[in-house]
Amino acid sequence: MSEDNENPRPPLAPFQDPSRGFYMRHMSPVLSASLCLLVCVVSAAEFASAQTLDDASLSGPYGFVHLLAEQGANRSTANAHNLGGVMTFDGAGGFSFQAQLGSGGEAPQPSNGSGQYSVDAGGFVTLTNPIFNSLVLNARVGEGAGVVLGATTDGGSSYDAFIAVKQPTDANAALLSGSYTGSAFSLPNGSAAAATSALVSLVADGAGVVTSLVADGHAADQNDTPLNQTVSGATYQVNADGTGALALGGGSSLFNGNKSLFISEGGEIVLGVSSDVGGRDLFVAVRNASGVNDASLSGNFWMVDLFRNSEQFGGGHTAAVGALRSNGQGIVSLAQKQNFEGVLDFSGINFYGLSSDGTGFLGLSPTPGVTNFAVGAGNTAVALSPEGSPQGAPPNAFVGAQVFQQAASYDTHGLTFGIRLPSTSGEGAFLSPVGALNAASFAPATNPIAPGMLLTLFGTGLAPDTAGAVTVPLPTNLSGVSATVNGTPAPLFFVSANQVNLQTPFDASGSEATIVLNNNSSDSNTINVPLAATSPGVFSVQQTGFGPAIVTDANFQLITEQNSAAPGQVLIVFLTGLGAVNPPFADGSPGPSGPLSRVVDQNLQVLFDGEAGSISFAGAAPGFVGLYQINVAVPTTTFTGPAVPLQIVTTNAFVDFVDVAIGL
Repeated sequence: MSEDNENPRPPLAPFQDPSRGFYMRHMSPVLSASLCLLVCVVSAAEFASAQTLDDASLSGPYGFVHLLAEQGANRSTANAHNLGGVMTFDGAGGFSFQAQLGSGGEAPQPSNGSGQYSVDAGGFVTLTNPIFNSLVLNARVGEGAGVVLGATTDGGSSYDAFIAVKQPTDANAALLSGSYTGSAFSLPNGSAAAATSALVSLVADGAGVVTSLVADGHAADQNDTPLNQTVSGATYQVNADGTGALALGGGSSLFNGNKSLFISEGGEIVLGVSSDVGGRDLFVAVRNASGVNDASLSGNFWMVDLFRNSEQFGGGHTAAVGALRSNGQGIVSLAQKQNFEGVLDFSGINFYGLSSDGTGFLGLSPTPGVTNFAVGAGNTAVALSPEGSPQGAPPNAFVGAQVFQQAASYDTHGLTFGIRLPSTSGEGAFLSPVGALNAASFAPATNPIAPGMLLTLFGTGLAPDTAGAVTVPLPTNLSGVSATVNGTPAPLFFVSANQVNLQTPFDASGSEATIVLNNNSSDSNTINVPLAATSPGVFSVQQTGFGPAIVTDANFQLITEQNSAAPGQVLIVFLTGLGAVNPPFADGSPGPSGPLSRVVDQNLQVLFDGEAGSISFAGAAPGFVGLYQINVAVPTTTFTGPAVPLQIVTTNAFVDFVDVAIGL
């Protein structure tokens, strides 16, 4: 298609009032407002308040569990290993551990070792993989440094989940008391042939007896149909250091045998691994929060996933570590670094719902009839209710299991665990180490930035007043404020005490970017954020990063339920984060109209509920700074409806935040 027919240029007007955000243009009123009011809806309070973290944040003994699956040819599970024990951090970048390692169908054997770790200011951790020390865990530190979680995400053939909890100093059986919900994932004898997933509900009496235990899930060797199994006669013991044992006996194919336990300081998190021959599993549980609702789950959480994927979609494993941000209204946005036949930056949304007992659902669509998720309180000082659940504490942790009771057969197995992000603060000009966000999607920390991308920084003391750019090219100094990315001055749209909007320079390269802000000759702290070739984020009408996308027809009229797209129609998608363009142009300058500047990523796709549309143009939006547009035809065979998922795929990323109305 010729450039004249590609229709890449929106109608423009002079740059106006950028103090409201990035753009003020005379488009349709809704489109103009949505593109210009980019003062991020994330409260700055989420990113402020504890000093930053470092290696000294991890010190002393932590109980840990680690499950690792080796993937062989044709995505088969070649072997699995689990390790459970005590890891002692020295506060200076080194650790040692004493544990029991189980491999394949063998009995666990003693395994002692050591390694290195590094903690950055925001809680990002690198950690020598304790099972295979040639690998490195991509890990995170949670609130109060009481939990570490992570996975190997370097693109190799090992898929794993690691969780550690800080140990108590004077524990007994009373530490394990109350109602818990946990997730159990098992690869018996190191094979997926009898893989199991279960959501486990149990009540511990504080004296060594499990008075109630129910496992709800499915098993590969039992046709993966829903199973609900009750276990009776289970007992446990707890040592002074929070280690212990759980004896389940038989009675359940989903959750059975003997487990080594590792319990957190306040008893709010329980970890377990099988101590039996061939018992390759991992178990994590949280003490249930009570009196909660959807609003109780709000804020930012680190998370780790480990799955054996559905055979319907080719099988294989996925391991991921990342972050989740809940809006407290039934939607979470998440960003993960995934290991799935290579490294992938994944971001998208899930839906959740909570009952007052802390259990509920988490998934790609609202499923109120399913229970596969639970939240727990991480506050050790909170009194327990008569049922043994924390009263009034906000949830600080969650667990999820790959179970789906409504399905006749469901062959995905795995677990999810999350812990609240640590809070950070600093004097003077302070950038939140986890507050550098894509200005369109607001995907949480772990989501990388990209060259040319519109970026929002959060913090405190960032500017002496509120000011916005009024000319283009954009300035690199605004009201005495400047910022650099990997040493290159960044063009500024807007500055205020708690927020700065800028464009990432096009020359940013590598896997990490260093950002420093200067407020009238006073440098901020330095933050390091992941960097990738692309990091797409589609602008949304609601300015939340999700919901209806800012997508127009060829006349730049916004696509809505009242003005829905038709199969085969060419649409224009507005986004940021598509990276390098050709021909290149200067930072802070509007996209050129002649010649048009196109994205260089050869694997760019726009999917409509998974079906690729035909792209006629993808590049810098003429006349706009940091804004990209994609002209794409809706597939004639796509699903129709008021909210068809709109997904952006690049060489390194998959983004699934927004939707578009088609065929109404």
